[in-house]
Amino acid sequence: MKKFCVKFTILVMLFTLLFKTFYVSAKENFDYSTALKYSIYFYDANKCGPNAGDDNYFDWRGPCHTTDGSEIGIDLTGGFHDAGDHVKFGLPQAYSASILGWALYEYKDVFDYTGNTDKMLSTLKYFTDYLLKCYPKSGTFYHQVGDGDLDHTYWGAPEEQTGPRPVPYVVDKANPGSDVLGLTSAALSKMYLNYKDIDPKYANECLRVAKELYEMGKENPGKYQLTAFYASHSFWDDLAWAATWLYVIEKDSSYLAEIDNYLSHNTFLGESPFKNKWTMCWDDMYMAVFCKLSELTGEQKYIDAMEYNLDYWMNTITTTPDGLKYLDVWGALRYASAEAMLAMLYYEQTKDPALKEFAKSQIDYALGNNKNNMSYLIGFGSNYPKHPHHRAANGYTYAGGENANPAKHLLVGALVGGPDSQGNFVDDVNLFQHTEVAIDYNAAFVGATAAVIKHYGDFIPPQPTSSPKPTPDPDLIWHDIGDVNLDGIINTLDLALMQRYVLEIIDKLPYEDVENLKIPIADVNGDGVINSTDYMLMQRYVLEVISEFPVKYDIYGNKLN
Repeated sequence: MKKFCVKFTILVMLFTLLFKTFYVSAKENFDYSTALKYSIYFYDANKCGPNAGDDNYFDWRGPCHTTDGSEIGIDLTGGFHDAGDHVKFGLPQAYSASILGWALYEYKDVFDYTGNTDKMLSTLKYFTDYLLKCYPKSGTFYHQVGDGDLDHTYWGAPEEQTGPRPVPYVVDKANPGSDVLGLTSAALSKMYLNYKDIDPKYANECLRVAKELYEMGKENPGKYQLTAFYASHSFWDDLAWAATWLYVIEKDSSYLAEIDNYLSHNTFLGESPFKNKWTMCWDDMYMAVFCKLSELTGEQKYIDAMEYNLDYWMNTITTTPDGLKYLDVWGALRYASAEAMLAMLYYEQTKDPALKEFAKSQIDYALGNNKNNMSYLIGFGSNYPKHPHHRAANGYTYAGGENANPAKHLLVGALVGGPDSQGNFVDDVNLFQHTEVAIDYNAAFVGATAAVIKHYGDFIPPQPTSSPKPTPDPDLIWHDIGDVNLDGIINTLDLALMQRYVLEIIDKLPYEDVENLKIPIADVNGDGVINSTDYMLMQRYVLEVISEFPVKYDIYGNKLN
């Protein structure tokens, strides 16, 4: 009997090992293009306002909350409901718009290739139309519509909801809110970048407000009033995030100095933000800042911060037995998706294959490569949650426990919170930590999935259209950019000349007097202006922090990139 038990135990162990290996190590590629499309569709389910039914994938959604803001005499209609409820909270609203905008900015070729660009742009504009309404006049920004406690007493369709929709929070001279202002500024800056070639007037309005909101947050630093919902732990990260994107747009190095100041002020959850074990979310934008600045500046402190965080996530953080990196019980998949997006963006800088493999593993987990063989993206595959905690999709009331029925409406593309720390998932509408969906849950999932398509899908990068090169004028002279004294070497002599020029000690650089030299040697960032940004880039080149300048010219002085 004892011998039999030992054999049986060994068989069980072998079966368990084989089963675990199957779902953790599977190299299956999913239909990522469909997953991306569905994850964008989800936002239609959470549209709010008189136009909620327009351009909407879901025929069970229509106009709702058409008088938002009326109690203070301002039109605050539009935007998106936060999660399974109907409040419009400022931080997750701005975070979602910011991360979706970042995804489109970095992976537009993927969105073009998969046919999702137009839907992404219309979704982003629905966000930014609302965010612009929240700034009705200079110095005043409203950032919430609805009361969480009051709203949560209602279970039903948003189209049928009645009762007050208070506007409890405003940022002005008396009430700081650098956190929500910073996140909103960044969202609007990215809309400028994504929309400037489509509608320059609208894009410029987004940029104008982005700059004014950033200045508001900078001049009156502080968090908005603490509440039971989305209480912020920091605002320095949000100001740094806003400044990062204004730097992307304007190339003004003063933003980098301001970011250094913000990052010197704070610890996050008792630790240095440069030793961050969290990931980007509505309450923590440090890793997003470090990721973008490591690309833009190449500074070692940002690289070290990224390496520390990613090493922790890949090797130390709690991991479910079936492979999910597990940061927190509430919406675990949103955090894993956010870290996956960061890993993919950092992979673009380092080309370390471990990063993209890690990112893919987390997206694959969400799509079904887990011990439950369940897709946590509703509507994707054949086995997905049927009881999402979402009032509009549920279609029932609490009467007689009706809400426990499978949802009447299929909430296509919604990423649920996910399993517990053991990988177990109970599909129960009342277990909102696991079955609720939210606009911030999907945001980074969209970005990470686009990146997976780029590196693992059937994506074919667009090839540049070739055009005949003109025959060079034999009289034109070629010199490398950065070689301002034309001695054939870019070194401290060139740097010293640049410094004197930027400080207006000299009013001309040596190459400017050379006939038939069309290349703007000192404009090393290609923005048409020679200033401290060019000097900083040359300094980094001379110190071998960077190996090339961000712009190249042909012999005629035309930019090649």
